[in-house]
Amino acid sequence: MWKYYHDPYIKKLETAVKEVNENQVVLEDTVFYPTGGGQPHDRGTISNQTILDVFEQGGNVVHVLDQAPVSPGDAVTCMLDWDYRYAVMRMHSALHLLFDVAGELYGISESAGSNVEAEKSRLDLVYDDVLDEGKRAALEKQFAAAVDEDRPITVWWEGEKRLVQIEGFDPMPCGGLHTKSTREIGHLSKLKRKNVGKGKERVEVFL
Repeated sequence: MWKYYHDPYIKKLETAVKEVNENQVVLEDTVFYPTGGGQPHDRGTISNQTILDVFEQGGNVVHVLDQAPVSPGDAVTCMLDWDYRYAVMRMHSALHLLFDVAGELYGISESAGSNVEAEKSRLDLVYDDVLDEGKRAALEKQFAAAVDEDRPITVWWEGEKRLVQIEGFDPMPCGGLHTKSTREIGHLSKLKRKNVGKGKERVEVFL
């Protein structure tokens, strides 16, 4: 299991280079999360070389560097851009909590997609009604209550499936990284609605 799954709070890792292909580097282990599941790749450096991209390929995590002056077997230091990672973790957990609260309040049980970013994220909900201002206010209130209750967020594996559960809600399959509790998410600073077609409601989330 990669270090970013073993402990999402690890910020620095000493490891070794496994493979090099021009400026693409595979390490023995990594703290850098690859793009996937609606979550962007991590930022940071490998032995002071800036990471441009991280993606998964054939079971390996490939790091694209601005330069790659390394060779297989070299010892390297991975330094995670923690502020960016933590913002993404908070946002990802926020979308899960918002989905759970929307289910509790309005019976919403299906998402039509999502996108996680550090500054703003979106969640497309399958819903035949309109999330008007009053309903969004109720969502924000219930969301804030769950944050203040400091509910644990638990992650575990069942075979190849990775599950995430906020206490009091149903587990959900997810390959992304999350905070340990709802309190870490913080309150919503803004919740905006966009019309994206019949039967769907898009909410844009700001923390």
